[in-house]
Amino acid sequence: MKLALLFIGFVAFFPNSFWAQDVIVNDEVVQFSSGSHDAIVTVIPFAKRDIIEKRLKSEMKSWGGKLTISGDEYKVVQGKMKIFGENHFDGYAKIIETAEDTKVAFVIDLGGRYMSSTEDPIEFKAIRERARNFGAKTATAGIGADVESDKKVLKSLEKEERKIEKSIESLNRDIESCQKKIKQAEKDIETKKIELSAKQEEIKTQSLQINERKKTAKKIK
Repeated sequence: MKLALLFIGFVAFFPNSFWAQDVIVNDEVVQFSSGSHDAIVTVIPFAKRDIIEKRLKSEMKSWGGKLTISGDEYKVVQGKMKIFGENHFDGYAKIIETAEDTKVAFVIDLGGRYMSSTEDPIEFKAIRERARNFGAKTATAGIGADVESDKKVLKSLEKEERKIEKSIESLNRDIESCQKKIKQAEKDIETKKIELSAKQEEIKTQSLQINERKKTAKKIK
């Protein structure tokens, strides 16, 4: 329990900015297998690769159409969203890992041209917001996974804490037992000293008696 309180204190020590981090969405040119395209790129903090892959697969499936995955690229053929009306589209996403962070880029092929902020401002804004929501939910899922992992570590630490506490309790009982034995031994020593003194007097008396008998024997003629 003490370690749990220490962990809570450790978390409270950090400023809110350590935990609260906005999901960043940028417009960048990204290289896909089909070429370089203007993409909506979401920087995803906290989440590990496996979490991102799982969430991205779910996100792309929600775009409708047929999903295929090849390496870091996800492709939806003949997707359909309300924002595009009755028109179908092909959607692409790509996971980009760098030394600094992990990003996911999204592009949409409207059929002959790719969606852009200048020609498709309403649709672009909607997909951009969708990308932001995806990033936020994925980051949250990443933190949630870390929390579950931390809980397991904490549980293990608390188990070790209880083991140490029980060991201390056992040692204290040993000390109490030894202290009782010491006190009893001290009492026994005092008793034995009295017995020893009495025995020494008996020996002294017996020795004197032997000497007197020897003297008496020498006087006999």
